[in-house]
Amino acid sequence: MSITPPVRPTAAPRRAWMIWGVGAGVYVLAVFHRSSLGVAGPQAAERFHLTAGQLSSFVMLQLGLYALMQVPTGILVDRFGPRRMLLAATVTMGCAQILFSLVTTYPLALLARGLLGTGDAMCYISVLRLAAGWFPPRQYPIITAYTGLLGTAGNLVATIPLTAMLHQFGWTPTFLVAGVLSLAYVGLLVRKATAAPFTQVAAVAADSPVAGTRVWDEVKAAWRMPGGRLGFWVHLTTMAAPVAFTTLWGFPYLTQAIGLSASAASSMLLLMVLVGLVSNLTIGRAVALRPEARTPIAVLVAGACLLGWIVLIGWPGGRPPLAVVIVVLVVLSIGGPASAVAFMLARDYNPRHRISTATGMVNIGGFCGAVIGVYTVGLVLDGIDGPVQIHSVGAYRWAFGTLALLTAIGLWRMTTWWLRTRAVVLLAAARGEPVPVQIQPHRWELVDQALLEREAQLADEARQVEEARQVEEARQVEEARQVEEARQVEEARRAENAARPSAEAAADASPTPDDSPTGPIPVVEQSR
Repeated sequence: MSITPPVRPTAAPRRAWMIWGVGAGVYVLAVFHRSSLGVAGPQAAERFHLTAGQLSSFVMLQLGLYALMQVPTGILVDRFGPRRMLLAATVTMGCAQILFSLVTTYPLALLARGLLGTGDAMCYISVLRLAAGWFPPRQYPIITAYTGLLGTAGNLVATIPLTAMLHQFGWTPTFLVAGVLSLAYVGLLVRKATAAPFTQVAAVAADSPVAGTRVWDEVKAAWRMPGGRLGFWVHLTTMAAPVAFTTLWGFPYLTQAIGLSASAASSMLLLMVLVGLVSNLTIGRAVALRPEARTPIAVLVAGACLLGWIVLIGWPGGRPPLAVVIVVLVVLSIGGPASAVAFMLARDYNPRHRISTATGMVNIGGFCGAVIGVYTVGLVLDGIDGPVQIHSVGAYRWAFGTLALLTAIGLWRMTTWWLRTRAVVLLAAARGEPVPVQIQPHRWELVDQALLEREAQLADEARQVEEARQVEEARQVEEARQVEEARQVEEARRAENAARPSAEAAADASPTPDDSPTGPIPVVEQSR
């Protein structure tokens, strides 16, 4: 009886959207908790009596633990699945936010933000694994964009609404409600897991090196891939400085250096969220239709962000007009959506059982950069103005210079690994190997046309040698089959010849009709 192989689905089932939506809801909560200090920074400094450096340590610890947890989280998602990890993340974030609402000392507040970063670290990778498991590959860029789009809802709540709640209800009730809402969301995650239609990943990961002692080998393999290294630098360059601005230093800069009111500064941050929302949809659809354009888009966005920092720093007097500030904030807000390109690179250049590990490695880039940016800005502010709560315009100009330097270094490394990745893809395409994206060579490539032609010629010669080897193997198999058939025929003939004398001997030994006792009785003539 023949066994029919399983048919791979080509479209996402209806319940895929519901399952992804529940997971993306956890990411919304994570973004809200992560961004809450963006407008609550001044209240936190007052509540815990903090300097700029101490205030930056909140975000630095939170984002630092987030970054450190990325590879372990990817391994755990590969091993235990996204639902369990999202459940653990929701409980951890809820408890951390409740603790943050109640404590009044700096060390305990640091502990609460560290727990929050640990829970936050489990969310995005898990949601992307859900997307990879429940949607076909062609929809993955769109679902990634939608995930970032929903994440902006957390940013929205963390701007004007959170500011209003803090002024209306105070510190403890506001963050206590946020923590309780996270714990209440657990009810949507406590259910039996359903097998995803587009992954063999669960079975493969459980039996793969990720589940055993070769974890470090998997991490090194992901890092050695030029596409993975490119994703790391894309995420760092496009995301790090904008995150440092929106999560902590944007609100103080707008109120202290630019001179905006608290409500106007919140509106500026809200504008960044709205522009990010539109950019998520635009960039997601653009890279889904033209995958070859995704890295160039990231390079252009990173270059525009670097130019924006230079404008804020170099404007005469350090206080650009509001219109210029708005333009720069719009440019910076595109950095987050553009950073999603990094996760597409991690998905396309790694085997399926390593996707979450590679995604975690890529995610480290952006959040390590954000930690460096947040810390260096606070360090420079304290170094110039001392331990004060209101800083000068000149201090912000020097402090934002570190963010410009971080962006410039990232842009340099991103361009380097982009060219190296293109070289690997072009050489693989010349050899006739499958590649994630079809690209056309240009004069500025690291490999020239002659090398590509030589690679194609070598690959063609190798194919001819392989075809000749296969033909020779087929000829030898056919000869062996003919020899075997001849041997069987000869054995059958010999067996037939050996059986013939025995048959003749048996025939000679058998009695004739004349010898039979029932035969005629001879008549004997008697003599007279």
